[in-house]
Amino acid sequence: MKSFTSQDLQKRTSEVQEAALVEPIMITHHGRKRHVMMSYSAFEDLNRVAEARVFRLSELDQTLLEDLANAEMDARHDPLNTLTE
Repeated sequence: MKSFTSQDLQKRTSEVQEAALVEPIMITHHGRKRHVMMSYSAFEDLNRVAEARVFRLSELDQTLLEDLANAEMDARHDPLNTLTE
């Protein structure tokens, strides 16, 4: 992750903002990590992942559990089976 100082943010605002459009950047103050700056689309992606609902198996109804147990992977993905062996 690229790092900029708080002084960089004041003096080179456009450059710092452009860097944050490419990837999240760290803003430091007196050598300490203080802030992260990122594009709004990266922020939305982060929020989408953070808000994803996770279910426990005990929360799923029996029909869905059976469907999951009987699901088969498309043959195009057979090479992935070597990763789980």
